[in-house]
Order: sequence, then structure tokens, then C-alpha cells
Amino acid sequence: MLELRSRQILGSVMLLAVAAVTLVVAPYTLLDPISLPKLCTLTFFSIIALSIMAPSVRWLFNSNFRVLLITLILFVLQIFLVFFFSGANFGGQFYGTFGRNTGGLAYISLGTICLGVSLVSDKDFLKKFVRLALIIGAILIFYGNIQYLGLEPFPFVNLYTINAPTGTLGNSNFQSAFMGLIAVVSFTMTLNTAFKIHTRIMLLVMGFASIIVIYETLAKQGYLNFLAGVAAVAILWLFMKQRNKLALAVAGIVVVGGGLVFLGLVNAGPLANLIYKSSLAARGYYWRAAIKMLTDHPFFGVGMDGFGDWYKRTRPEDYFANGFMTVSNSAHNVYLDIASSGGFPLIAAYFAILTLVIISIVKVVKRSTEFDVYFVAVVGAWVAYQVQAFVSINQIGLAIWGWVLSGLIIGYEINTRVSETTQSAPTNRKQKGNKVKSSVQPLSSRSVISIFAGLIFGALVAIPPYYANASFFSAIESGDIKAIKAAAYLKPIDDRRLKNLAGILLNNKYDADAIVVIREAVVNYPDSYDFWNMWLTIPTASAGDLATVKAQLKRLDPFNPDFK
Repeated sequence: MLELRSRQILGSVMLLAVAAVTLVVAPYTLLDPISLPKLCTLTFFSIIALSIMAPSVRWLFNSNFRVLLITLILFVLQIFLVFFFSGANFGGQFYGTFGRNTGGLAYISLGTICLGVSLVSDKDFLKKFVRLALIIGAILIFYGNIQYLGLEPFPFVNLYTINAPTGTLGNSNFQSAFMGLIAVVSFTMTLNTAFKIHTRIMLLVMGFASIIVIYETLAKQGYLNFLAGVAAVAILWLFMKQRNKLALAVAGIVVVGGGLVFLGLVNAGPLANLIYKSSLAARGYYWRAAIKMLTDHPFFGVGMDGFGDWYKRTRPEDYFANGFMTVSNSAHNVYLDIASSGGFPLIAAYFAILTLVIISIVKVVKRSTEFDVYFVAVVGAWVAYQVQAFVSINQIGLAIWGWVLSGLIIGYEINTRVSETTQSAPTNRKQKGNKVKSSVQPLSSRSVISIFAGLIFGALVAIPPYYANASFFSAIESGDIKAIKAAAYLKPIDDRRLKNLAGILLNNKYDADAIVVIREAVVNYPDSYDFWNMWLTIPTASAGDLATVKAQLKRLDPFNPDFK
């Protein structure tokens, strides 16, 4: 069994992980100041969590957590099979695409965090988590409004809409989705009758402030996931108040409404004019391409985070005819991203985790004798996350919330079930004294060694990609070509650094050196359209090389009229 002190440390680590991964940015040190620092932070905390759980692995397999544990193991096992059998570059799959970093390492880390948070989820921990969510929400509301007023303190460039809040997530759509989630939690907590009236008013104000930030982002998905989360809260409130018939009626209305919204997303039904926009039209092409990737590669997908390398090959043929010129390295749908990356087995394992969440919600609601406001707030936030995941990219700062909320719900059902059983026995003074004594008991030597090893190993895994990227950024700032070359090849190799190196060499008229870089790169990244296309633009490239390049571009982009 997990030691009491280990459990306390694990709980603190989980809360720190959520806060750090959501908020961390590195604007002055990295080419990618958003996703890469979040990946490194996520990896570090997940390895620490794993080291805390490791001494109790035998107990886990014999505990009520074994179903979740086995499901997560199957999920991770499929990721490793994808690494070796999808045919994609291992490093690219492991760390993920530049600017996304949702490769195998991210998903393995998220699964570890999900398991860790499930072990500590109980009534007290849910209170701590909700408080943390509100604090993080308040920070991003404040920061979002600073950005909206044009007072951004960091050198971020908003590629979407001038002054639209992006928070620490790098995109106004992500900020909108997160604000929708926070609004659900804020409004739900106003139902807590244990709070004083001024506290409930403050929560109400925070909820409306979140909605205002959604408006400022000009992104509609925040409204959609907010409405979905609030609807889930209303239904659970009715069920927990034993108003089952009304709850079922409201659920029916929500299902019909959800169906109309879905039709609107695909430009059909009465809500199409309100919901549909050009970006959703592009999403339709992304979704169809992802489905084709899945059906063409059903067992191992196209490789973790491999959507970008395959998109041009799988997009519908009428893409150019309909005036679309954009490309994407994401399906803009979390479920399709997972499915296209890892095939049917990976998405099946992911859906199995979501099924465990739904079963846990039903179990808790069935045995509830009163309205459990903290649990309902978490469920509402989980529903809000799942809705935004349908039309959004799996950004790490958002993804951690989806996985943590899943772990919280599953763990809460298990831990409160165990708690109710154990609490049925009376506790005498001696037992109470033993409990107090155990709360200050030091860690066992085995746990200390495991956690220390986790700290070391976590740093060894998390620091190298950060250091390599930071060194390359520093070299570019210095303008020293030799330093740039050296930093571009620091381990782990990143294809974006090689692309930037080749581009810098070309701009400085070092065509021969650029060709050497690209020639080596296409050996490891043969499906990278960008490398081949860059080679095509080099005026000193030989005729034989250009013939090979054009053949590769036609292979990678078969429907492009320029290559026919």
C-alpha cells in the first residue's frame, strides 16, 4: 500500500504539476517558448510521480486501481509498438512535432499523472484541486486582460488576432477553452452553501470574468464547452437531489441540443450560421484526412504526432479546388489525433479510460445522499474539456487538465468507496493517536531511494531537449554560424533546428553547406515536406538532385497541381 507520507508528497507533486504545466513559459530562451517548456515540466513531474508510486506497484495490481493501471499500461504499450512499427522517425515520435510536442513522451507522462492523481483523489484533495483551479483561472483572467489591453510584458507574437488573449497557452482558442472550463468551476462553486455570501459573490464575478475573456478571444469554443459543462452540472444536481425524472428530461434536451451543435459544426442544421466558420470548414478536411490515416494504418497509425507528415497525402482531392491553401500538423480533434497517431488500439485504450470515468461518475451519483459540489465541479470541468477536445488541438497546457480530471473522478469513486467501508468501524482514541503519529512518520528508506532516483532520472530526461533548444536559440542570437551549426546537432536532434540551420545557411549564401544539412536530414526525416521543398529552392542544386526532390514532393503531396 502507498505509504501515508508518500501519498501526501504525491498529492503535492500532482498539484504542482498542474500549476506548473499550465503556467510555465520561456519567452527569452527558446525557439518554442510555450510547448517545449510545458513538455519538459510535465515529464519531470511525471517521473517524480512514478518514482513515488514505484515501491507500491505490487499493491497497485491487487488494489481497486488495477483496472485503471492495466488500461494505462495497454495505452503506453501501444505507444511503444507505434514507435517501432509505424515507420516514422523515433525521435520525432518521442518528443513530438515542434510547437506541439504531443508525442509519445507527452502521452506517457499524462498517463502517469492520471494514475498518480487517482491515488490521492478524495474529498479533501478535491477541495485543494478546485482551489488551485480557481487560482490558476484568476491568474489567466488577469494576464488575458493585460494582453487584451495591449500590455503584453513578454515578446510574444500573436499570429491570430491582435491583442486577443492567449494566456500562457499560446493561442486564443486554447485560452477560450480554458476560460470555459474555469467558468464552469466558478459557477458550480456558487452552489456551495457552506460558503459565505461574499465568497459566493466573488465566485460569481469570477465566472462572468471568465466569460468576458472568452469574448475577448473571439473564439467560440469557450462558449460551447462552458454550456456543456454547466449542462452536466445541472443534470448531476438534479440527480443528487433525487429529481430523477426532471434530470432525465434535462439530459434529453441536452442530447438534442448537443446534436444540433454537432450539425452546426459540420455546416448543417439550424445552428450552422451561428457556429460554422471558415476555420471549421478547414477542420472538416483535417478530420477526413485523419480518418483516412486511421483506416489506411489501422494497427499502428502514422506515428505519434505524425499527422503533419501525412496530411498532404491524405487530404481530400478537392482541397485546392475549394480554395483552401492552409496545412496543419494536427487534426484539430484530440480523439482523431490520437487515432491517426496510434491506430485503433491506441484510441480504443483512450476510450477505455474515458469509459472508466463515465462509470465512476454514475457510481458516485448513485450512492450520493446529498449534493457533492466539489465532485460535480470536477465532472463539469471534465465534460467541458471533452467538448473542446472535439474541435481543438491537444495542447499540453490544456491536455493535463483532461487527464488530471479523469484521474480525479476515477480515484474519487474508488477512494470514497474504500473510505465509506473503513469508516463504518468505530475509531477509538488509541487508533486516532496512531493515525496522527503516522501522519508525521518519515518515508521508508525504499521510498526515499526511489524518489531520489526519480528526481535524477526526471532531470536527465527533461533537461536535454530544453538545453539543446536554448543553446540553439542563444547561438542564433549571437549570429555565429559555427555556434549555430554546433547547437543544431545537439542531442536530442530536433528537425526544426535542422530546418532553421539550413535556412540560415541559405540566407548567408552557403548553398553547399545547406545541401549537406538537408541531404543528411532527409535520411532521418524522409517524410518531411519542408526539407524536400527547401532543397527545391536552392539554385545550385544539381539536376539529378532536383529530379529526386520533385519525385519526393509528388509522393508527399500527390494532389498538388504544381507537381502533376
